[in-house]
Parts: sequence; structure tokens; C-alpha cells
Amino acid sequence: MTTQVRGLMQDMTKIIIVHLLLYGSILVSSSPEHPLGTGTFWQITDIHWDQQYSVDGDPAHMCHKKYTLTHQNSEFGNYACDSPWPLVKSAIQTMVKINNRPDFILWTGDNVPHTDDPEPDFSVIFSTITNITGELRTAFVETVPILPVLGNHDAYPKDFYPVAGEEFYGQYLTKGSWSTVLSESAQEEFKVGGYYGYDLPSNITVLVVNTNLYYAFNKLGIGAADPCGQFAWLKKKLQQARDRQSKVIIAAHAPPGYFERFAAIPFFNATYNAAYVDLIFEYGDVVMAQIYGHEHTDSFRLFSSSVAGQQSVGFLAPSVTPWFPSTVAGGTAINPSLRHYLYNQSTLLDYNQYHLNLSKVNSTLHDDDNGMNQNTKISKNSGTTTNISITPWELYYQARQAYGLTSLDFNNMAELHKKMEENDTLFQTYYIRNSAGYDDGTCDSKCKRTQLCAITSLHIKDMELCLKSKSNEELKEHNSPLEGGTFHLPSTRYSNMIIAIVAISMTLMMSLAVTVAVMLVLLVLRNHRAPGDGHLPICDFTWRRQRQRYNQLA
Repeated sequence: MTTQVRGLMQDMTKIIIVHLLLYGSILVSSSPEHPLGTGTFWQITDIHWDQQYSVDGDPAHMCHKKYTLTHQNSEFGNYACDSPWPLVKSAIQTMVKINNRPDFILWTGDNVPHTDDPEPDFSVIFSTITNITGELRTAFVETVPILPVLGNHDAYPKDFYPVAGEEFYGQYLTKGSWSTVLSESAQEEFKVGGYYGYDLPSNITVLVVNTNLYYAFNKLGIGAADPCGQFAWLKKKLQQARDRQSKVIIAAHAPPGYFERFAAIPFFNATYNAAYVDLIFEYGDVVMAQIYGHEHTDSFRLFSSSVAGQQSVGFLAPSVTPWFPSTVAGGTAINPSLRHYLYNQSTLLDYNQYHLNLSKVNSTLHDDDNGMNQNTKISKNSGTTTNISITPWELYYQARQAYGLTSLDFNNMAELHKKMEENDTLFQTYYIRNSAGYDDGTCDSKCKRTQLCAITSLHIKDMELCLKSKSNEELKEHNSPLEGGTFHLPSTRYSNMIIAIVAISMTLMMSLAVTVAVMLVLLVLRNHRAPGDGHLPICDFTWRRQRQRYNQLA
């Protein structure tokens, strides 16, 4: 064989190898699970790791061993309690097993438990965050960005986030180890108020927002026009994205609006709720999606304004903790959950919802035929040690397939909402997924009304109108004592008396309502200032003088 022929064959071999590699990479990148031109990311939220959890602790006291009553709890958790470490570790290992090379990981807050014996102080908070940070960083390769978000329980006392700047927020970087996962530029932004931006190679920006500054139970920043300058920062980032015709993903812990299971008060202070929602309305065209946690439940929100003309969708993922908040109206237990998203440069395409069916796992692993005691909402298990690597996390549902969608953009999700209004079977399917498969029974008409209104009504006034409107629709559909939508008083000799009693009652109620309204107006005028459109303060650096009264720095 001549040298020329041999060289030609070598060149042809190289060309064939290159084409095979290229063809193989196309096959991998364009597989049904990960089509060409798409990316993936994980969301893990509301871990609530309880370092006091014990397999023989008292479920009536968060499975803590120091109480006299003992119980046999699963190593992977109890519906009455927060997460044990084996559950946290298995969740992270499951993420790695399913996809160890996502484009990024959103870790959307609330890492410490709901305990008050004692309430976790900053020493517990920082040790908890440091341990979880280390577990995530070790599990995933260094090139996978981990984007942490502050939750309302990640401060002491819980919910209290001051307008304080680096002296407060800088500690999460040093004592909480977040400096090991955030870039220098993100750290500089974070020090201002717990928020920052992260630019993806795909020209998409993730904006991590500290919505705890607006939280209804946070009393430290309630008087600031723009706590830590976050509104001004967010608007600037959104405008920059619009100018370069790119998209953003907003990630935060608590969403605006209401809890879909009990719409009593909004999550945000009323003034901040309006300002935040209006800002999303204004820039809905550049917001690819909003990713939230906090509620522990599985739901979504439709941001749509006829005035602004922009539309966006917020997705609420269920928690890792299975904790049943019996003291919270509308609260429910949860099967521990993880969410894996698929996206392209313009929209979210799909997500896979994974869960660990705690009742089934406990029954299988510990030969518990009774599974879960539905009366007390707690599981009956032995404390047998189990290999974390075989913990059966499973695919619970795939959004697009489960709901018949082509993507998760606004039009698809709005159509899903409409179908759930009309098709009660579909709605009830959504409802059990709302608790990640934990069976709360059937959602009645009032429950359904609250759920559907919470999805579409982000403003307080809109929620009130939606609940009132849907309530009236239910009354019209009622057969007795309504006929043709009109209420008929009984034709008896007691009619006049009934009318008089009703009139007096309504008069008294009106007087009481007016009195309460006046008191509320006076209270609001005294305590609140609406966000201004002019120069906004970056931070109120009186934190140093408030330290002794706040009494919580470690």
C-alpha cells in the first residue's frame, strides 16, 4: 500500500469518526428527553431539615426525642414532622441519578425546621445552610451553578428580614458558605439585600429575588418605599433584558397573591404586593417564567393585565419536607418532592415532578400493613436503617403529558385553568397533585373556587372580586330556595318579622364594617408609605443601632 493511499484512508477514517461523533451528539441532544436547543434545571425547595428529628421521637412534638412519649418513625420522615437528614441526602442523590449535568440548580429557600423548642437561631440556620450547601456542591460537578434563594425561615426570628445591607446579608456568604457557590459579582449584589442575577450561556438571565423583604409577617422593612432598592434593581434588570431582546427567569421563595387552599391574607404586605405584581405585569414579555416555593404545594399563577398587555406564568413547586401544618388553615401533608424543568430560549417546555410516596415507602420498607394513620396524619413505622441509594423516588407526573399541553407558556396554562373550571374530574386530578399525591379527599365547591381564584387573582381587589363573583355563580346554580336566581321569602305570617330582623342585622353589620374600615385606613396611613417613582433609598443602614432590639445575630 502506497504512502499516498494510506494517507487518504487515514483522512477518510478521521472524517468518518468526526461525522459519527457529530451524529451521536445530535442524537443525544435531540432525544425526546432533551431535544435540540433546549436546557434543563432542577428546583429543590422547602427542605426544612430538622437536626432534632429522631426515629423514636414524639410526632406530637416534631419527632423530637426529648419528650416523654416515644414513637417509631421512619428514617425518611413522618407526615407530622420536618425532614430528617437521610431524606435530604436521598433527595440530592436522586437529583444526581436522574440528571447530574443540569444547566443550573434553583434552591428556593426555607432550610431550617418549623420548630419552637427552641426556634432555630442563627447558629442553627448557618450550620444547616452550610451542610446542605456542601452536600449539593459535592454531589454536582463544579461547573453546575447552584443558585440559592433566601426563605422566610432562613432568618432569626423567622420572617424578619431587615433593610440592613452587608452587615446582615453578608453573613450568609461567610457563615452560610454561599460564597462557595456564588460568583463575585453575584455576591456583591447579594450583600445589598439578598438578591442577585446570574447570566446563562444561552443569553437567559436568572434573577433571584428576596421576596422576604415584602412578606406580610416581616415587620422590619414595612416602612421603606423600596426595601434594599430591590424594586429599582429588578426593574433595571428587566429593562436591560427587554433592550437586548432576551428572557429572564425570576426565582424567589414566597410568591405574591394568596395561598390557594385558604385565601385569607396575601403573602406580601398589601403595598408591596401591588408594586411587585404591577412590575411583573409591565415586563411580562421578557419574563419566561417565575419559579417559587414557600407554599409546600404544587400550583401555578397566571399574571395577566389588560392594561399592561403582558403575560407571564408563575410555577409553585412542592416541598421536600412532608410536614403537615395542622395549625395552618388549609394546610396539608406533602409527599417529599423534586422538580426537573425543560426549557428553550423563549419558554418553559415541560417539567417532571418527582416524589417519594412516604406512606408507600414506609409500608414497603418496614412491613407496615397499616401504612399511615389517617386520623392523626402520622405514619406508623419501625426505625430500621435503610440504604439511602435504594430509596424509591419516582416520577409522579409529567406536566405536558398529564395536562395535554404543548408547552408551559401562558396560553397553555390559561387554557388548563379554563379546562379545570369546566371539567371537575380534571380539577380533582390537579387537586391531589397539589399535595404531591397525599390524599386530602375531594375538593368541594368552596375549595375549588378558592383554588381557581388564587391562580388568576394576584391583586387583593381582584381576589375579592373573584371570590365574590364565583360565590354568586354558585348561588344561581342552586335549586332551593333559589328559583331563577331570585331568593323568595316564605309566604307566611312571619314574613314581615323576618324582613325586620334581616334589616336590623344588615344595618348593624354595615355600621360595624364602616367602623372597621375607618380604623384600618387610619392604621395604614400611620404605618405605610407607598413605593415612590422617584429616587429610591438603597438601604436603611440603621441596622447597627437596632441590633440589640433585634437580638438575633450569632
